[in-house]
Amino acid sequence: MRALKKIRFGFVGVGRRGMTHLQVSRSIKEISVAALCDIDEKRVRTLAKSYKAKAYTDLKDMLENEDLDVAVISTPTRYHVSHAMACLSRGLHILMEKPISLRLNEAKRLYDAVRKTDRIVLVGFQARYSNVVNWIKRVIDKDTLSMVAGFWYWTVPLVRWVADRRYGGGQIIDQVIHLIDLARFLVEDEVEKVYAIYTEKGRGTEEDKRLGFNNWASYSVNFRFKNGVIGNLYSTYALYPRIFDVNGSRFGYPVCLDIICRERLIRYFHMERALMFRRGYDVETCRLTGNPTVNMYKSFVNAIVKGDKSSVRTLYEDSFKSMVVALAANKSAETGETVSVAEFVDQF
Repeated sequence: MRALKKIRFGFVGVGRRGMTHLQVSRSIKEISVAALCDIDEKRVRTLAKSYKAKAYTDLKDMLENEDLDVAVISTPTRYHVSHAMACLSRGLHILMEKPISLRLNEAKRLYDAVRKTDRIVLVGFQARYSNVVNWIKRVIDKDTLSMVAGFWYWTVPLVRWVADRRYGGGQIIDQVIHLIDLARFLVEDEVEKVYAIYTEKGRGTEEDKRLGFNNWASYSVNFRFKNGVIGNLYSTYALYPRIFDVNGSRFGYPVCLDIICRERLIRYFHMERALMFRRGYDVETCRLTGNPTVNMYKSFVNAIVKGDKSSVRTLYEDSFKSMVVALAANKSAETGETVSVAEFVDQF
């Protein structure tokens, strides 16, 4: 029997999120971990030895010396676009972490480059690949869908640079963008306008400053889709670190998205389960099975092997639109005005 040709992956950034990508890659038989790149030389060499891969501390060196098929980009946000452009120029397929960029002109530049290539570029909105989200898509009453509303409660970000809004963009960019993306996916339409208000009140102590916190403490974002569905997302960094122990399972603060239809409430608990309440019916439940990140990788690999993007749910061309909504929210909070998403994009 002819041996399976492995797809050669290079991993750019092997920190906290990069390690998750590396671990997932081990479960995909078609993947060969060929090279790792990170500025932390000791860390990257240790990991490369474990994965039997080549170690690099400079992306240019890795691209010049390795015959790769795919790059997985998990570097800090401010490097995402430049790293993706470098990999795309070498003809690589790309899986890049969210958020894409804190600057719309950068994200738009990459969008234009992606549109000109046949390479598959996707963004890590892995929740779209979960069985729970599939179930929600099936049970939504699209004719009476009225509102999506969600919340994400958190504490000072674990990663220091994320705690600084100059580099992390705030919670709406770093975390809540997952809920923005899911809302777009479930509503099946585009956001027309955004109005946001943020406050620094709640995280301004000397202790917060020592922790490196330079950010908004709490956020509220309202938006309207073109089809008339409305939405609200609210979030905070003001709380304390907490882990709940429930029947032997450990959870942080719940992250939820409610989908409201006529006499129907679907409540999504992020990466955990969903409940549906309807008049006259018992509560229906769908629990997460499998690993959505593994599912994302399988979809990506399948698309590469078959040369068919249709199974990929988070192509850059679509994920870019979620990024735009999050950036428009920051713009609205900055100006105090409602932002037209179309006009915001047309600036560039």
